[in-house]
Amino acid sequence: MDELTILSTTDVHGFLTATAQKESGICSLSAIAEDYHEPILIDNGDFLVGSPQATFFNTTFEVSPLIELANKIGFDVMVPGNHDFDYGIAFLKRQAAAFQGKYVCANVLDGSDELIFEPYTIIERGEVKVGVIGVITSAMPQITDYDQIKDLKFINVVESLKKWVPIVREQVDIVVVSYHGGIERDMVTGQPTQYDTGEDQTYRIIREVAGIDGVICGHQHRVNAGLLNNTAFVQPGYRGNYIGELTFSFQDHQVMNKKAQLIDTQKYPVVGSSIYKEADYEKWLDEELDLSYFDHYLRKKVPGTFYAVRLKGTTNRAFLESFTAPYTLSTYHLSASELEGFLELKLIKGLQVENKQIIPKQPDYRITTNTSIFPSYRLEVTYIYNIFDEYIASVNKWMKRE
Repeated sequence: MDELTILSTTDVHGFLTATAQKESGICSLSAIAEDYHEPILIDNGDFLVGSPQATFFNTTFEVSPLIELANKIGFDVMVPGNHDFDYGIAFLKRQAAAFQGKYVCANVLDGSDELIFEPYTIIERGEVKVGVIGVITSAMPQITDYDQIKDLKFINVVESLKKWVPIVREQVDIVVVSYHGGIERDMVTGQPTQYDTGEDQTYRIIREVAGIDGVICGHQHRVNAGLLNNTAFVQPGYRGNYIGELTFSFQDHQVMNKKAQLIDTQKYPVVGSSIYKEADYEKWLDEELDLSYFDHYLRKKVPGTFYAVRLKGTTNRAFLESFTAPYTLSTYHLSASELEGFLELKLIKGLQVENKQIIPKQPDYRITTNTSIFPSYRLEVTYIYNIFDEYIASVNKWMKRE
């Protein structure tokens, strides 16, 4: 009986290491792969955007050094994540073209209903054929800036897989789905763990789409691994802190056993993480950032509120340090009397004080801020927005229009 292993990452977000101590992470994958015989390496999306270094790459290089790293590590397949669209489809196509493996996604179409990327790829290891189908969460319009995806159509994940799995199944011995989306139910009990918005559908995929041997999922930055409905699944965390391992034992082209587990990358050394000059990165951090569009960005990002966003300075570094991940913005809802007691009213954009009266006069106010300046019991909503990347990408786009 022979074995085939698929090693996967997800939500690396441009981080070369998993922790502040700079051990392990994505750059340990080469060392991990050495423990297996010709493993297939797959990245499950959100590889290109998220870290300050990634922003430096995306605004300085035509092709991100992260693609160079992916080629160096030897990824066979990559799938787009939602944040990989943050710089627009032209940017993503350019990165995909420089990738030496296969960049696949079966549920993203252009305005003419043509696939943006190949829907799947077939990889041969010895006499075994493995089909890998890529899909991205079909909730993209809910979670991604309209301007970045207005020319694209994101088709329902389950419908797409019901179309493509049978096509691939006829050609291969093993079918693996790489899905940039999360898990919406407890994988043991089947009980819902969140509201079903269509953003995370791993449980539904495995239950409703026949013919899948393995699923790689992600998006939520969580860790999971196991078997459901005779399908092995992994959800290998965030920043490369874990690697997903799917192992299939087969005989005479028949899958006999399936195994899913996670590998803690802290046990392995970093290999070849030097893909940029630190001095160039530091120089970029200290460059001035055009903030003249920032008020426009805020009004578009969180409409219908006033704003009390405090920036630590005007450089890329200062702008980055002004927001604390993951909850970069928060909206508070206060009564007029509560707001009258706030001593720094002049910091709130859109409000004025005339004769001790707040203008415009309202019974209550919603104010969006990046600091804890209001009582926590008036916190209405927090936002997990990648302000740093989104704003810089927006600046580049608006400047090109002028």
